[in-house]
Amino acid sequence: MSRASSIKVAENGRRGQKAPVDFTLFALFLEARRIHRGKSPRRVARDIGVSASDLSRICNGQSVSAPKVIAVCDWLKLSFRALYLPPPRDAGAMFHGTSTETGSTCDAG
Repeated sequence: MSRASSIKVAENGRRGQKAPVDFTLFALFLEARRIHRGKSPRRVARDIGVSASDLSRICNGQSVSAPKVIAVCDWLKLSFRALYLPPPRDAGAMFHGTSTETGSTCDAG
């Protein structure tokens, strides 16, 4: 069973919504690449530019900042999208409001 967690995604300096990330898959990729390269977790963290505790948090399914996830993905040569868990289609409409152009109310999803 896949364990998912979230990374905090900030927008315009404000706290944004959380994006779900499959940290179990992330940890598997990270550990496989680390072993393949014959490096210790501390050495990998140093190479990536994150702390060893950040790397440990990722491997334990805990949340870390988006820039740290992206830095690890860059080291892995892996697209962030490979780890992203999109919301279910039936999660509801994305926009609830009144159009500034037509004045009509709509739900877009």
